[in-house]
Amino acid sequence: MTPVELVGNALCLDFANTVNSRPVARRDWMATPEEATTWAEAAGRPIEDPRGLAAALPAARELREAVFRVFEALAHEDGPPRQDLDAIAVLYAEGVARSHLEAHGAGYRLAWEAPRTAEILLWEVAASAVELLTHGQLERLGACPSCCWLFLDTSKNGRRRWCSMASCGSRDKARRYYATRSTP
Repeated sequence: MTPVELVGNALCLDFANTVNSRPVARRDWMATPEEATTWAEAAGRPIEDPRGLAAALPAARELREAVFRVFEALAHEDGPPRQDLDAIAVLYAEGVARSHLEAHGAGYRLAWEAPRTAEILLWEVAASAVELLTHGQLERLGACPSCCWLFLDTSKNGRRRWCSMASCGSRDKARRYYATRSTP
């Protein structure tokens, strides 16, 4: 099985990246309950109660696309679509209404009663998106020019260009190198 790549540096961005390329995806981690479970585990958000997971996948894909459209627009310094911001806000409000605060490190975080469900995962994604929108460094958002994955640039100089140097970055550099060498 293909390993899950988490390069977004924020849960909501990694969730938006659950398809491997746009506009035509070759891999979709929200296509089946098994793949969604694998992705959630890799993201550190395991789904403990899979009942209802299959029914939640259409909502997960809708949230993924809303998050993608919002942060892709911001990465390109455009205004995000209002309906997508509203969709995230509605899900966030639903999650907050069903949550409680629990101690976490030196502060607190939203938490939900066990067992962890797909619904809780979606609330966490919405909470991550709202946190990034309200307190994040939006000027550090990026979109990979090769695969369109989103990321929060946490590099020291703020000049990250690709989703990861290991995949898209090395392919792009190799392509440019061979393009300069193949001309007679």
